[in-house]
Amino acid sequence: PRPPHSQVQTKFKHFAGDLEYWVLDVDLAARSVRNSIVCDIEDCRAASDASFDVTFSHTVLEHVRHPWKAFDTIARVTKPGGLTLHLVPWSYQWHATPADYYRFSHQALQALMEERGFAVEAIGIDVCTRPQRMARRKDEHFPTIQLTYVVGRKV
Repeated sequence: PRPPHSQVQTKFKHFAGDLEYWVLDVDLAARSVRNSIVCDIEDCRAASDASFDVTFSHTVLEHVRHPWKAFDTIARVTKPGGLTLHLVPWSYQWHATPADYYRFSHQALQALMEERGFAVEAIGIDVCTRPQRMARRKDEHFPTIQLTYVVGRKV
């Protein structure tokens, strides 16, 4: 059985098309997902060096206690010439699943990428508003949030 906090998801798999899609997750429940690597991204020896053409995370890195170590792993497993894409909160409510440590500016993402051998190809902030269908919903989510993104290519 999955622990109640389990968040293992493959919600972006459909974007991969015919490409092979892998999930890296610290949650042991990820073992039940096809093409998964279960490890802590801060020091993931289970993922081979230069083994992925594209690395991607969506609102994950704010939950990592030492995100600079996570970026070390991302740099290690991304193939030379490969792409890396990350979306992280900038202006967003605290959300501990299981912990919430950081917010990232575009300058922070650029530094984390460039210091690890990536050429930054795109960087910015997306402003997202709550969908109309959720306008009356009362919860911890802000009506407007800002997410910082970065796209880099491994040099």
